[in-house]
Amino acid sequence: MLKKLFLFIAFASCCALASAQDWGGRYVYEYLDEDKTLALGDLYLIPVGPDKAEFLLTVTMKDDGYTMVYDSAGEPVQLTGSQFVYKFPEFDYTLTFDLAPEVDEGVPMENTVMISEHLGEGAPPYPVDIMIDAYYRRDPDYFVAPNGYMYHVSGETCALACGGIYRGRVDLPSTVVGPFGRVYKVSGIETDAFAFSQKLTQVTISDAGQRVAPGALTYTEIPYDWDKIAKPFFAYPGPERDCFVIPWEEGYVRPEIGLPWVIFKQNVAPAQKCGDTTAKEGAMAGRVDQDFRLTKGVFYQLQASKDEVNKMFRGYDAMEIEALVADADFVAFHTFPAFGRWKFPEAERSASSDVEEQVAKMYGREVMYSRRAAWLRNGYGELDIVEFTHKDHQAMVVFAWVNGGEVEATACLTTDIESEFEDSGVWNVDDEGTYGIPDVVTIAQDPDGAVTIFLAKNAAESITCFALHQKGDKLELIEIDQWYRFVDVL
Repeated sequence: MLKKLFLFIAFASCCALASAQDWGGRYVYEYLDEDKTLALGDLYLIPVGPDKAEFLLTVTMKDDGYTMVYDSAGEPVQLTGSQFVYKFPEFDYTLTFDLAPEVDEGVPMENTVMISEHLGEGAPPYPVDIMIDAYYRRDPDYFVAPNGYMYHVSGETCALACGGIYRGRVDLPSTVVGPFGRVYKVSGIETDAFAFSQKLTQVTISDAGQRVAPGALTYTEIPYDWDKIAKPFFAYPGPERDCFVIPWEEGYVRPEIGLPWVIFKQNVAPAQKCGDTTAKEGAMAGRVDQDFRLTKGVFYQLQASKDEVNKMFRGYDAMEIEALVADADFVAFHTFPAFGRWKFPEAERSASSDVEEQVAKMYGREVMYSRRAAWLRNGYGELDIVEFTHKDHQAMVVFAWVNGGEVEATACLTTDIESEFEDSGVWNVDDEGTYGIPDVVTIAQDPDGAVTIFLAKNAAESITCFALHQKGDKLELIEIDQWYRFVDVL
């Protein structure tokens, strides 16, 4: 888990180094030990007038993701000379920033900031194994606009990036003037642009094609409301896995997605509407793998290269994939952590005995067996399914979201069964796709860390699509869609 320690420090330096635009930007350093990367440092300098600046400095350890964060706390600091020194008021600890370090006597290093530290008596304001001293080199792919926004250049376009001054309202322009007067088209906002901008309350875009990357709004104070946000639709791909369709039939909510994204596991890629067969004669409502274009529904083309598509769906054939098509707000307010999931024909694995005991105690039933359905790669979350021994001709299954070995939230499903099933589980019984080990399509985390788990239960003749939305200690079951599986088209 990424841990952040915010230390607020002031910043001072020099206006004798030419104009502010000459030194404003991003500077980076890679801490190496025998060619092994130990940590990565990022320094962002934001000019505030010709002789003042705000800054952000982060140092992230590669082994555990621990990140030190220093910033100027929104208070511009006067620059004097070619060097500035900041001393923490609470600690006997000093940082020195030199905007014109010398490679030889009298010969300054270009595009470089040297950071050095001095620790006096007492405990330091950071773990002692974090490295600060280094020469930070300018990243030429970043620049600062006069209003304090940081931009990351990619070819002929740029995107709003981490490190800028983002407070209150941010208005994203359609174009921006970069170094040497070059004009760039602004494509959108990067995922971590607002990672250290908690005072941001509103974002507006100027172009309908500008995209706010996954999770970009999760760190801000922009209001998030699950009940009001547009929910994703389930979709499946054609044989090339680069085009997806949301099956549709009369009586269902019609897909209307202005700026779509396709989500599969932790992968999120932009898409564009490319077809609509809802009024096509002969189109069929459901999953029509044998003739993808005969599906009645709305089609979306991934805006990704063939290599990117292969990476996104590595290990999965088209017939094994159910995905989501989501709108811009849903993607911007959620992160999609990497996870592993059970996949046929892999061996089924049981939940831990501790989880079984916790769930059994909650529901007062005897556990028949359990299964692990999905688990976050960082270890801080797992979806388990527990089936209880049948009682009074009733089967009961519990979905449990487990964090750190503790059951955080559960959802309970029951169904009446015939006597012939009394001594067996209902994982594979055809009961409208409710039971069995479902495919976990993705796990979305909201700004408060609560999860919504999107699942697809595949049966011989149908696919049931649903979600488990965490509210406190409950997983709210949301029925989303059910598709008929067409085996023979002609």
